[in-house]
Amino acid sequence: MSFAEIVDELPEMRRPLEGHPGALYGFHVKWNPQGTRLMFVVRWRRADGFGRREGAFRKNHVVTMNADGSDIRLALPAGVWAKGGHHPNWCPDGEHIIQNLNLFGTGLRFASYRYDGTDLRALHADIPGGGHPTLHPDNRHVLTDAYTREYAAFGDGTTPLRWINVRSGEEMMLARMRTTPLVEGPMDCLRVDPHPAWDRSFCRIVFNTCPEGRRRVFIADLTASV
Repeated sequence: MSFAEIVDELPEMRRPLEGHPGALYGFHVKWNPQGTRLMFVVRWRRADGFGRREGAFRKNHVVTMNADGSDIRLALPAGVWAKGGHHPNWCPDGEHIIQNLNLFGTGLRFASYRYDGTDLRALHADIPGGGHPTLHPDNRHVLTDAYTREYAAFGDGTTPLRWINVRSGEEMMLARMRTTPLVEGPMDCLRVDPHPAWDRSFCRIVFNTCPEGRRRVFIADLTASV
């Protein structure tokens, strides 16, 4: 599957890019849990926009397709992402995607949408989003972390693992950990993102941290929480 094939299938994605010199590249390629569809973030960068993050220089699209490359859909257009957003991830049902999005102009919220671009909604109107969110199969709880510059961070190089009930609005901090390495590198290229991920049983998670300034990988059993 080439970028040319993707944009040919999605004129609503192609038209805003026509006449503007630039290049496409992709990242965040992920199978849904059922192994039936792929999610792919297609990013366009203007030719003179290297290192620029403004919407005029960079456009992000979430594209999905069947395992054989058929049924290509634009799940999230660049215009929605441009309002603020990051880190899409499949939901357990294999039909929906969870992502941090600024739907209301009031900051990031945990949002979800269907693989074909329908059913876009906030999971909770008031709970601030952030980090790398995943939805638990109970459809009530979101697990996420936080970047050191996000609101949930503590300002001292430590950040939380957040366990959020998006129905009741209740939030629990599962852990507070150091995530600032001894050396962050240019443009934070050596930063440590906890990036919590579930095992197949949805009882344990694996995440990164750096308790002594050096990257470590931890496993936590959340049986008591879930």
